[in-house]
Amino acid sequence: MGSEVYPVCLPWEEESTMYLIKRIFTTVRREIETALRPLGLTSSQSQTLYVLSMSPGVTNTDLEKLLLIDKSSVTSLVNGMVAKNWAVRQSHPEDARMKQIYLTEEGLKIHKAAERTIEQIKSSVGETLSVDESETLRGLLKKILHDYRPVNTGV
Repeated sequence: MGSEVYPVCLPWEEESTMYLIKRIFTTVRREIETALRPLGLTSSQSQTLYVLSMSPGVTNTDLEKLLLIDKSSVTSLVNGMVAKNWAVRQSHPEDARMKQIYLTEEGLKIHKAAERTIEQIKSSVGETLSVDESETLRGLLKKILHDYRPVNTGV
């Protein structure tokens, strides 16, 4: 068979829209993770730095919702970033039990480096489609997402 690597999918999935979306997502995510590794970052850390740069003072609960990850993952992620001096926790002015999270200067530097790296990858991916094709694809994907209803929810 040689050293070729074949994608693992079931025969009926090969041309499935969902399978193709997953393959694209996985491929681009791996490329981003590989590019971030020399910066000492994971993709989750990079996403968190981005959120903190755009919304200083978010809480763990905010990060759970924005990053679509569970409470324990957010806690672990933020603890690691605090330990690396990329972020700090501060008491909320109205409720001392809540902690708000802010970027440090070091966190802002690493965020900017990651942002440049990710933008290079996104622009190379974006060169495949014309502007019109990209807009059409985004519109179609938004339509699928908007109209998606989980099968077993009774909705």
